[in-house]
Amino acid sequence: MPNIKMTIAYDGRKYMGFSERKGNPDKAIQGKLEMILSRMYNTHVEIMSACNTEAGVHAKQQIVNFIAPDDTYDETGIFEYFEKYLPDDIILLKVEAADERFHSRYLVKTLTFEYRIWKKDAPRRPLFDRHYVNVLNQTVDVRKMKDAAIDLIGEHDFVVFSTNSKAKNTVKKVYEVAIEETECEVIITMTASGFLLNMERLIVGTLIQVGTGQLPVNTIQKALSTGKETHVGHKAMCDALSLVAVNY
Repeated sequence: MPNIKMTIAYDGRKYMGFSERKGNPDKAIQGKLEMILSRMYNTHVEIMSACNTEAGVHAKQQIVNFIAPDDTYDETGIFEYFEKYLPDDIILLKVEAADERFHSRYLVKTLTFEYRIWKKDAPRRPLFDRHYVNVLNQTVDVRKMKDAAIDLIGEHDFVVFSTNSKAKNTVKKVYEVAIEETECEVIITMTASGFLLNMERLIVGTLIQVGTGQLPVNTIQKALSTGKETHVGHKAMCDALSLVAVNY
């Protein structure tokens, strides 16, 4: 049976996350995709994803795959069928046949998330971007944020940066945390082997509070070494977070 790999993007504001919530598939990206597949093949077909983005989080590049029950539709047919029935806030970017051993989640090497912060002293308020940025009411010291982010690099137990203390594997490797400042924004890009529940938002919230002077520059080092939540900042709002790349 064909193993189909798809690249999708979505605006996550109306959804409870990627993964389907039992009894409420219409509120999950997975549910929307599986409803279309069920219509295509007249049977339930499960969608696997590279990761589960949380409620309100967006994706500029999410990778999914499914095992097609038969070969009724080729890649072009699948693309056209999905684009016909997908809602306006989910788009299909690419469809391709994958090796039978390909699995969108188990084979992931790195995930990259981007977080957009609109600066208090920006020359204008956000207009078209207003639903996708975190508008700050305090100025931030980007140099301090960059200095603090250095302590995230490498392999650590990130349980303190998660809202799920019972996760099975809390050790992740962070490859890069890039912080770019533009005229209006501070953009934080994080690449890691994986992310725990709300790990991205807790990292960003901590960096913001370092930038505003509410937390010391060495607070991340203290959080990782002691495991104490008192060294971790607030959970940053979800609307400004996007999954931007998946690497296999």
